[in-house]
Amino acid sequence: MKDREQAKELINYKKRLQVAVRAAGVCIFEVDINKQLYTYFENSEAIFGVSGEKILEDVRPYSTLPAEEYQKKVTAYFVHPEDTKAVNKAFEAIFKGESASYMARMKAGESQYVWCKIDVSPVVEDGIFKMIGIISDIQEMYNKIQLLEKESYLDTFTRLYSKQRFEALCRSIFSGNTDKKMALIMMDLDNFKQVNDTYGHLVGDRVIQGVAAHLKRMFRKQDIIARFGGDEFVILMKDVPSVEIVTEKIEKFLQEADNEFNVTKSAGIALGTGASIDYDALLDRADQALYAAKKMKNTYVVK
Repeated sequence: MKDREQAKELINYKKRLQVAVRAAGVCIFEVDINKQLYTYFENSEAIFGVSGEKILEDVRPYSTLPAEEYQKKVTAYFVHPEDTKAVNKAFEAIFKGESASYMARMKAGESQYVWCKIDVSPVVEDGIFKMIGIISDIQEMYNKIQLLEKESYLDTFTRLYSKQRFEALCRSIFSGNTDKKMALIMMDLDNFKQVNDTYGHLVGDRVIQGVAAHLKRMFRKQDIIARFGGDEFVILMKDVPSVEIVTEKIEKFLQEADNEFNVTKSAGIALGTGASIDYDALLDRADQALYAAKKMKNTYVVK
């Protein structure tokens, strides 16, 4: 009678667990570490669209493999190749008897990758070494974080890169290139204050946005364009064959009107090659060239 009641209570407990897991939208799994065997997968459909039974069936053949090969096969079944380090680190913690948490792009066989948070803990029951884990779908949260990061990179007014992001990208590019010629161009509008004073700041804003749009059309997708503030812009042209290519581009840009008020522009150009490029020095040379161009207006100077 007691055994029957205990069995009934166990069934009821499992039912309550299933309800709770589904309500939370998480997936629970269990692995027999000694046997290299996944023994339990609950609510995997909520994350991967694949049943727990199918997952258990897919990974069961891996249990006969040597330990190192088993881990590779299981990881390839579940984890994006770029996220395997996080998984391997978690396994190291489990074998030390420690819990671990990590984030990775997960799938089940041929399903689509989903960003997940995985929490795993080692458990020893009746001499059996197990790993119990919870998988949470964080794709929506990850997308929001990515969007916020992207927004932080952009100048909100022109949708060009921000000054800070431009600097970070340039420093990264310069550190990774050894033989590429680069051109850093600083550009601003001539007598822009007069536009604001004469026509008002709304018109001035339209002029700034017109220049930003013109820059996007004029330069290549691989070039990096940013607003440094006010009416000042900066461009990094990567991998340019010669200075003539750069000056031809700038001449065309300065000649073409991008606003109905015919506000002219001036530009300063500085060139560098590969490992010799120092961001601060290159920016300073471009700034000096722009200062010289501003004395003449509607022209460019190369330093």
